[in-house]
Amino acid sequence: MSSRLTRLTRDVGLAEDLAHEALLAALEQWPQSGVPDNPGAWLTATAKRRAIDLFRRNAVAARKHQDLTRDLAALEQTVPDLNSDLDDPIGDDLLRLIFISCHPILATESRAALTLRLVAALPPLRSPAHSSPRTHHRPTHRPPKRMLAENASPSKSPEAPS
Repeated sequence: MSSRLTRLTRDVGLAEDLAHEALLAALEQWPQSGVPDNPGAWLTATAKRRAIDLFRRNAVAARKHQDLTRDLAALEQTVPDLNSDLDDPIGDDLLRLIFISCHPILATESRAALTLRLVAALPPLRSPAHSSPRTHHRPTHRPPKRMLAENASPSKSPEAPS
């Protein structure tokens, strides 16, 4: 069996490996299916099939390797246009604002506040020194008509159209 596999593969080591694999396959299959009438022929046929499968796998791998090499060579021949990528403005205005709000020249607290303002639409926080006293009071829950009546000036009344 080894001499036939060696002639087929032209590699003594590979022929021995294939013979061992065929023997392992026999040890797995023969207890369940029984020993064939001609065990030597079965082992040789199994080893030959494995050799053919190995050759096919190697041929496919070599073709894929050549394709990848050719594709890589074609990619290396093309020159990327880096100037157009650098000059391309950011298309999304919100994204541009986020990048501006994360600029390192700003303080960390300011960057966080601006980013939250842009992303989550949170109102800007004001320090007590810069805000009016009314902003810290809780709003009263009055019906809108009553609020309008309280805010309306008694001296001014809506004029009739002339």
